Amino acid sequence: MECKICGCKDSKQIYNGTIRDGIFGNYTQKPVEMWQCCSCGAIYHENITKSASYYESVEYREKMGEKPGDYEALHDREVLEKLNYTGTDIFRNKIVADIGCAGGSFLDFVSGAADKVIGIEPTSAYHGILLEKGYHVYAYANDALEDFENTVDVVTSFDVIEHVENPVTFLKECHRLLVPGGRIIIGTPTEQPVMRMALGAEYDRFLFSTQHLWILNKESLELSARQAGFKNIHVSYRQRYGLGNLVAWLKHKKPMGNVSWPYISESVSKNWALNCEERELADYIIIYAEK
Repeated sequence: MECKICGCKDSKQIYNGTIRDGIFGNYTQKPVEMWQCCSCGAIYHENITKSASYYESVEYREKMGEKPGDYEALHDREVLEKLNYTGTDIFRNKIVADIGCAGGSFLDFVSGAADKVIGIEPTSAYHGILLEKGYHVYAYANDALEDFENTVDVVTSFDVIEHVENPVTFLKECHRLLVPGGRIIIGTPTEQPVMRMALGAEYDRFLFSTQHLWILNKESLELSARQAGFKNIHVSYRQRYGLGNLVAWLKHKKPMGNVSWPYISESVSKNWALNCEERELADYIIIYAEK
């Protein structure tokens, strides 16, 4: 099976079983084969594909536990974490596009500093909300090119690239939006190696998802960015879930988020997270690059 990122035809099967289909508790009826490229390390499946119309639908958001009306309540708390990845100075008096912006929580904070904001979101149910806020709205990056090619200063996109059919094509469209010297910041979940090592196939069944066509690592992300024409590429790891989440999985066999336990101090959990990041074992990866 040929890797769409590096073209390598040598891949190994790393899992064959049911995988998550939406939120925890929903799983595929039939087994799904997961493959890992032996060259760039990208993990993917190809026997389940979702058309563009699927991601444009409310059905997709509801399957992921979201509805347009409650988006802000669910995601506003994530904004500070994203701003920690990006900083704030980068947006001052700039044209900013956020791809996969949903209801625009991140753009709501960025818009106070930016000169102009562009919301790119396939789910049409969010478009009215975004337009009411005064944002320029498009379903896909390719749709925005007619108005904003070689115009955007900063492109951000969090938890999106794992959904696209071809990460290199996605990044090429981002590249076309940017002005020369423009910057991109992309975040995506990793294969979460600590959880996989601790829990094995039980966690794989949750990690692998019909909605996530890709799980990218440092090598595959950097290669995708280079092939799309980016330079000055830098990768950073972030551990979003604390040690309490691992303990919860070991105890309850299900995701419980950042739960606390009386026998795990905050300093211990923070040091554990820092160790995961320094050793590139964290659960989230961000790539920074320039056009």
